[in-house]
Amino acid sequence: MAIEKDSILLVLPVAFRKNATGDLQIEKQACNGIDRWADNFKKVTVACPTLDENFFQSENTTIEYVPASTLQSFERVELIPLPNSHKIKDYIKAKKSLSDLIEKNQYLCFAIGGLLGDWASLAATQAIRLRRPYAVWTDRVEHQVVKNSYQDRHGLRRAYRFLRDRLLQSWLMSMAEQYIISRADLGLFHGMDCFAAYKPLCRKSHLVHNIHLKETDRISSEALQEKIKRIKAGQAIRIAYAGRVAAMKGPFDWIETMSQLKSMGIDFTATWLGDGPLLEKARQQLKLRNLDDRVSFLGHQGEKDKLLQSFRESDIFVFCHKTPESPRCLIEAMLSGTPIVGYNSPYPEDLLKGISSKLLTPKDDTAALAKTIERLDNNRDELAKAVEYCHHISENYTDQAVFKHRSHIIKQHL
Repeated sequence: MAIEKDSILLVLPVAFRKNATGDLQIEKQACNGIDRWADNFKKVTVACPTLDENFFQSENTTIEYVPASTLQSFERVELIPLPNSHKIKDYIKAKKSLSDLIEKNQYLCFAIGGLLGDWASLAATQAIRLRRPYAVWTDRVEHQVVKNSYQDRHGLRRAYRFLRDRLLQSWLMSMAEQYIISRADLGLFHGMDCFAAYKPLCRKSHLVHNIHLKETDRISSEALQEKIKRIKAGQAIRIAYAGRVAAMKGPFDWIETMSQLKSMGIDFTATWLGDGPLLEKARQQLKLRNLDDRVSFLGHQGEKDKLLQSFRESDIFVFCHKTPESPRCLIEAMLSGTPIVGYNSPYPEDLLKGISSKLLTPKDDTAALAKTIERLDNNRDELAKAVEYCHHISENYTDQAVFKHRSHIIKQHL
């Protein structure tokens, strides 16, 4: 089978969706990602698991999908729906399909991140069998995430998930990751947390970033100056966070930090944007701690413009991440001119560079985090300088820049 020049095969975990009429739809953010890949390759083939409408509705998800035809690059993109199941017949069918795609595409990039039903991992094993060079991409240390996922459950289900995920599945995933990454010709690891964890396994590792914001999404110079002016005027400090209300995001550490700020007498308001399994429990905690007059968990916010506006209107972005990952929300905050303040790990430390020691605190230490926020509240000039600094160093984190960087590395090394 002849290889198409300047073609790339991407096997991704973000699911396609077939609506009630059978039309293929793509998650909105993934749609932008495919277009950015197409900026850098002549032909792009994307293979993903596919949800039927009944399954999609039963999941009660807030993920926004758009018709595949809305792709700017629709004429140069081939979309390959893979089954969303673990059945043997589906596995055999997917294995044959992926092998054919591997043989005809010049570049291969697999976004691994699972165990059973992770088609990217299956694609990697087929590339190994066919002796084709491939890249792996990931944005979190998946076996560590799975290891702690039981914390989102309750009762007997929590005990079952502890035994299954922490003692078995995490170990199996770690073994699978080692097998696939150690045989990859290129590792593209989003953020320093992933890079630090996986670099020893891979022959050629590169630190990359993944973001879907454009230059026009950055806070304007005028809005930035207005923000700095308001901060220096000493108004109540505005705190924001955006992400799933799940154990790995540390929502109860975040609430504890807000409680300590209130005890310190700090004038502030705080908003958490996002849904998740612990949303109602978090809201209950606000009432128990008498925080619901100044702290809000607003649930899902699907409109990008409104989400970014809430970032721009905030003075600091406070996070309490528990597991090694590289969430895009930190870069989105910095593009909005909002300093990120939270638990230290390689990823935010790399993003903040020279001022990381001033804004990051030890993991699980809510007292240290509250004291850092108190210091910034009392030193508005320092906070204003952090706003300017974060906005300045985030200029290379737009979608076109990061996808161009990743594509260049793939072409250079594969």
